[in-house]
Amino acid sequence: MRTLLVALNAKFIHSSLALRYLQKSCTRAGMKDVWTAEYTINNQPWDILRHIYAYHADVIGFSCYIWNIEMIWHLIDLIKQVQPGVSIFVGGPEVSYTARQILMERPAVDYVLQGEGEDSVPALLQHLSSGGADTVIPGVLGRRDGQVWGSEAYAEVPDLSSLPFPYEEEDFGQLAHKIIYYESSRGCPFHCQYCLSGNNEVVRFLPVQRVIGELQQFVSAHVHQVKFVDRTFNCNPAHYRPLLAYMASVREPVNFHLEIEPGLLTDQDLDVLCRAPAGRIQLEIGIQSTYEKTLQAIRRHNDWQRIAHIMEVLRAAGTIHLHLDLIVGLPYEDYDHLCQSFNDIYSLRPHKLQIGFLKLLKGSGIRRDYPQSYQYDPLGPYEVLATEWLSYEHVAYLKIFEDVFERIYNSGKFIYTLLYLERSYKKNYFQMYAAMTDYWIACGYDVLAISDETLCQFLWQFIQKTDAGLAGQQGDVIRGLLSIDILTSFRFRLKLDFLGWQEIDRSATEAWWRNESAVRSYIPDYAFTNWRDIRMRFRMFYISEALQAELEHYIPAVPGPCCLLAEKRHGEVHWLLVPQRSLNESI
Repeated sequence: MRTLLVALNAKFIHSSLALRYLQKSCTRAGMKDVWTAEYTINNQPWDILRHIYAYHADVIGFSCYIWNIEMIWHLIDLIKQVQPGVSIFVGGPEVSYTARQILMERPAVDYVLQGEGEDSVPALLQHLSSGGADTVIPGVLGRRDGQVWGSEAYAEVPDLSSLPFPYEEEDFGQLAHKIIYYESSRGCPFHCQYCLSGNNEVVRFLPVQRVIGELQQFVSAHVHQVKFVDRTFNCNPAHYRPLLAYMASVREPVNFHLEIEPGLLTDQDLDVLCRAPAGRIQLEIGIQSTYEKTLQAIRRHNDWQRIAHIMEVLRAAGTIHLHLDLIVGLPYEDYDHLCQSFNDIYSLRPHKLQIGFLKLLKGSGIRRDYPQSYQYDPLGPYEVLATEWLSYEHVAYLKIFEDVFERIYNSGKFIYTLLYLERSYKKNYFQMYAAMTDYWIACGYDVLAISDETLCQFLWQFIQKTDAGLAGQQGDVIRGLLSIDILTSFRFRLKLDFLGWQEIDRSATEAWWRNESAVRSYIPDYAFTNWRDIRMRFRMFYISEALQAELEHYIPAVPGPCCLLAEKRHGEVHWLLVPQRSLNESI
């Protein structure tokens, strides 16, 4: 019996951990003819259908999530028309809470698997290969004689150590340009009402030494990033502390992405994190809101003073990428409270502040407890349209706001410019990005695809039109800061003509570039080669006294008038200040 397990990922860089677990579990149970196929929701349904049909499978299973469910229903209907004899089952969080309803409404679906599938999928396939005897399989609901029949239990693997390692050595090469997903625990001790992970209070863990051994396989294979799907990585000190210590000790350039609860981090944990090599660990922290009434409704508690302290320590270390989350559309949070939540979280200076929009998940507390308070898309991913407290007009506006914020702040391309511009808004950071959003809409960019060059020009035009009073020296400073951001972020690819920033004429720098000993005072390994190489690698500009004073917030002060020197090295652009007298002395 030939079986095909199918996943539709949200993006090309994603991969399906679930499919790998299921295939390994089936192989361990003695089933050799079990295949997997991964696509994305951006593929054309007919192309996927043609590819699936080519397997000539007897059984096809789909891994269902909010981002792919509508496309999966479409595919199943198509498959049943061209392969009417195939048995189709679905599983995953999107179908685990409405199994009976699915079987009653979708005749093309033969079985629904509720919960975890490592035990139920092999059992179902054995059941089908033996002729479909009347055996009840925990977690599997199907049809018999036209009636829904089977088990409506939510299946779980009680002992995670019984699970196989989901990856083969050849997977590492195939996934070289994708995210490697991994889990060391299942479940969550918290009961956030927008989420499903805490529906069962029990959290199960893989043995620590096994986890370290499996992580070492990733490290030895030179995997670039391992993203843990543990819902709260740091919920058990006996489990996570040895893992943090291991991650900090690794010397290969691998990144571990962890989702944590900040209130559980101790000073000891902070010390370990701060000692980890730069880029080794990336933390995702779900703040979601700072409005107390909202936090109570979603059953979260944020110890704000502790969170602020943790962020301050980790930001000062400068080695941990910090990703914070805000959710639009939570109960009781109106527009004004949402603006305050944004300002509070932004003030913590995360490297990324993700603005997410509430998804009314099947089985979630919010969908159950607030049936009259929400309007949302009835199709997956069930995203909020309006709430009792937040109008559709505000939600629609915030969608554009989120897009502008993603391009301007989360891209990390305009760090110096934004830090300076913020001062004019007196910590009302939301107001600043709202003003950008209003200008973005006025330019018509909310309905257009724009280039990097247009984005930079937009930001400069916004700055010129702002009421922040950036004139005179202030205007000169922010013009220079935006120029530096463009030089470093776009690596000499974009011209600065629209900013009026002109490089120093070669006649004023030629003698300096030929004076290798003078240049080595600033670029230790410098050697003069040819002018084409100099042009490819360096840019030099005169800067004003006001801009120089601003740049000395970021680097040690340099006496006297300076030039700014930007150098491209190994694909990255860095800048430094060179005293003008150094150029003059080389003439």
